[in-house]
Amino acid sequence: MAQTVKDNLGQALRLMLKPLAKLLIAQGITHREFSEAAKEAFVEMALRHYSKGKKINRSRAAIVTGLTRKEVSYVISRALSQDVPERNFSRPGRVLHGWHNDPDYTGPYGMPLEIPYDSIGKDAQPPSFVHLVKVYSGDQSPKQMLDEMLRVGAILKVDSLYKAVRRDFEAESLSPKLIQRFGDLGFNLLTTMSSNIQKTDVGKGIFDRAVTSNQMLTKNELDSFEKYLKSRGQLILEEIDGWLTANVSTKTSNETNVPLYESGLAMLEYIVYEPEEKQSLREFLFEAGVTEVPNEEDKQ
Repeated sequence: MAQTVKDNLGQALRLMLKPLAKLLIAQGITHREFSEAAKEAFVEMALRHYSKGKKINRSRAAIVTGLTRKEVSYVISRALSQDVPERNFSRPGRVLHGWHNDPDYTGPYGMPLEIPYDSIGKDAQPPSFVHLVKVYSGDQSPKQMLDEMLRVGAILKVDSLYKAVRRDFEAESLSPKLIQRFGDLGFNLLTTMSSNIQKTDVGKGIFDRAVTSNQMLTKNELDSFEKYLKSRGQLILEEIDGWLTANVSTKTSNETNVPLYESGLAMLEYIVYEPEEKQSLREFLFEAGVTEVPNEEDKQ
């Protein structure tokens, strides 16, 4: 029987969920918690894109999501009672971006200047780290920002000055900031991919390219590939960052009343450590010797 688009999407969904499920299980996130998050996402998208008019239509949301009206109402009520989470992941990245691109903080050939922590004795004029954080990170504590950036090696102290040695900010493993980045990049990636499978014609989609080796890599080959990517890839990203700085204007408000879009480029190496995970559950069960449905005692 020929597969429908819905069938194909279901298979793709199961494949995409495997690494996510593996991560969630490792971190103690249960299926119930995942299910509640999925409900919220379904309800939000139904209300944003599939409800007629601006009025919140719970019945319509229930129909298109398959949830009950009671479940939709509960999700809405829960969302209204939640505090808005602080989205501060990108603050260190914004500070580093400003340090590498703001004329007040760059010298000849665009190199970032070495700057003091504060400039109290100089009428508090830039450049200083305190001023840089105030401009690019709002109310974030300059001292906390300094400690964090020193800790991860993004900046160094040279005598009484501070020097930016990286353009990127890498948070510690499983830190709230890194998890926030995981969500942001995942959202951007899936937004692009879902848009491209619905494109109306060849060449109409968003830039979306991939390079894959037609041979499996040894550990030494993988190490060499990673080293190449981290040097060459960083140069490419810095070139693109420079283009965006030079060609995208600063906007304080949408005075021209035109649509505004968030855009950029995410570059990532992928490594499939266990290729067999791409198998279906059916294939896994047969390989494990399970060919019959477990009896009732096994289900307990």
